[in-house]
Amino acid sequence: MPDGKPRVGAALISCRSCGGSGLQEIISLGEIPLANSLLGAEQLEEPEARYPLEAVFCPACSLVQITATVAPELLFRNYLYFSSFSATMLRHSQELAERLIRSRRLGAGSLAVEIASNDGYLLQYFVRAGIPVLGIEPALNIASVAEQKGVPTLTEFFGRELAGKLRDEGRQADVIIANNVLAHVADLGGFVEGIRILLKRDGVAVFEVPYVKDL
Repeated sequence: MPDGKPRVGAALISCRSCGGSGLQEIISLGEIPLANSLLGAEQLEEPEARYPLEAVFCPACSLVQITATVAPELLFRNYLYFSSFSATMLRHSQELAERLIRSRRLGAGSLAVEIASNDGYLLQYFVRAGIPVLGIEPALNIASVAEQKGVPTLTEFFGRELAGKLRDEGRQADVIIANNVLAHVADLGGFVEGIRILLKRDGVAVFEVPYVKDL
């Protein structure tokens, strides 16, 4: 819980969401290596990169966030988590896809886009139903698996610039899905603005995010 002590992390001077100041420290774990950055035998004698891990609370909008911003290329170009490893995730994804296809009356002229589409775990169900899809997944190793499932995938980071490019190419979406990705985004404003740009006027955006009190 926030202790009421004003504290702004060294790499963050305002809230990532509302821009508010007066961020309050929840916990600081010092400097630690990146998750999943396992070292090979040849790296054991080299200095290991470490980054501050500090969680803060914004009293203005209640967002809990970390203060350090690590270059996304370091975190996500080679990613070790494959969503299809989870049978529960696959069941949930199929149910979500079927519900969206039915409720939004998607067809061969529609476009479903997923940001951080991983290995095609979700979009594959749209493909099976004959719905055109586009995955956006910066992890090169994972995107290649999605392509093998018949899920067209851009290996880029999403934001307003990419969204504008896709819109200008005539690829606006009827449905945009962003599951468990917002917490990884440094520029929340640019990310959400990108969704606004890419989404058709009558389209729908679906987000899934963790709730910190349940973690």
